[in-house]
Amino acid sequence: MLDSANILVVEDDAKHGAMCARLLERKGYSARSMTSGREALASLERNGAVDVVLADLQMPEMDGIQLLSEVKSRFPHVEFIVMTGYGTVKTAVEAMQLGAAHYIQKPLDQDELNILIQRVMEKRNLEEKVDRLRAELQGKYRFENVVGRSPIMQTVLDKMTAACGNRATVLITGESGTGKEMVARGIHYNSFKDDAPFVPVNCGALPKDLIESELFGYKRGAFTGASGDSEGLFLAANGGTIFLDEVMEMPPELQVKLMRVLQERKIRHLGDTREIPINVRVIAATNKPIQESLEAGTIRKDLYYRLSVITIHLPPLRDRAEDTPLLIEHFLRKHQAEYSSPVSAVEPSALEVLCKYPWPGNVRELENLVEMLLAYGKSPLIRITDLPERITEGAALPKKATIGDDDVFTLKEAERKLIVNALAKTKGNKSHAAQMLGISRKSLYKKLVDYNIQE
Repeated sequence: MLDSANILVVEDDAKHGAMCARLLERKGYSARSMTSGREALASLERNGAVDVVLADLQMPEMDGIQLLSEVKSRFPHVEFIVMTGYGTVKTAVEAMQLGAAHYIQKPLDQDELNILIQRVMEKRNLEEKVDRLRAELQGKYRFENVVGRSPIMQTVLDKMTAACGNRATVLITGESGTGKEMVARGIHYNSFKDDAPFVPVNCGALPKDLIESELFGYKRGAFTGASGDSEGLFLAANGGTIFLDEVMEMPPELQVKLMRVLQERKIRHLGDTREIPINVRVIAATNKPIQESLEAGTIRKDLYYRLSVITIHLPPLRDRAEDTPLLIEHFLRKHQAEYSSPVSAVEPSALEVLCKYPWPGNVRELENLVEMLLAYGKSPLIRITDLPERITEGAALPKKATIGDDDVFTLKEAERKLIVNALAKTKGNKSHAAQMLGISRKSLYKKLVDYNIQE
């Protein structure tokens, strides 16, 4: 909040400094004044909870420029505004070049000072938000988020580590939903500086007649509809990574041009004769079997060899069932706050069913299921009855309540007796009775009303 800003006024004229502090407090800020730069630095050392320093330029012993230099080197998070007389505006501009946010001329105008501080705090809040988002983004793609203790996933992590810190091309293979883009981003964010671009491109989603212009850019008039220049996605990724997902969908004639880009490290816009040097790391991915694609000619062999300097294969989830409990725990932690859900764990019998399920949609399907369970969950524990039918179908569920083989009843009578029997066996525990019957608690409560079963 802007009105919570803590401001330190530094002015060798004690009366003027106190007056400034009072002006600021009337505007809702927390302010105090000091009469020297050294006193201000000592205060910052003792208590760094200061957002803005408002300092006079002309002070004995340590002037405003010297104080600015000390504050910016020792307390870079603190914003700085200088107060200047008419004859020292040039020095105030110099102060801004050294890191001051603004300057204001004496005598101070209350409204102008308030607007300056609001601008400074808005800028600071925006920078903090960007830093927080950047940290969240980096956290999202930490290696720790590539979850798995199985030997095959340890191999994946080893190859990801090897790919960091160099510009070798990487080819990631694996079925849809195994996390190929997550791995690509993990390699990128652990290889480059924070501001290096990561540009994902789904080659299968781009129209074949537009993919070349999208990747390499074009000049105005290069083709019908090219009303302006476009730098293209490769140039947008300059200094960072371009991720070519579903690279096997790229037309053969474009594969030749991609080969040239990988060899020459240059691109040429459509409709232009000039070549532009680029510094881009290429990470490609495919869900197609490599050997079949090579034999069918879907991908050129020379391009494959260029792309696969480092090859990382992501196994389907069914081949690393031992990682399923870890992934479930990871996704519960990841999404629990988002859904404000009480769900925090999975009962053993339900976990057993989840581990045996083949997961045709792989990790993506598992994460979507966990989000669904969090969204609908009403209790801390996920039970078998909470799982979708597609997952429990064919699984060895807990034995249901039965009636004698020689008894003959109408369906309603049989269902009523089964419910009464289940409640008796569970001593009235409706959650356990519903689990024994293979139905939800909601369904059980409805049947209790329908059959007039006294609770």
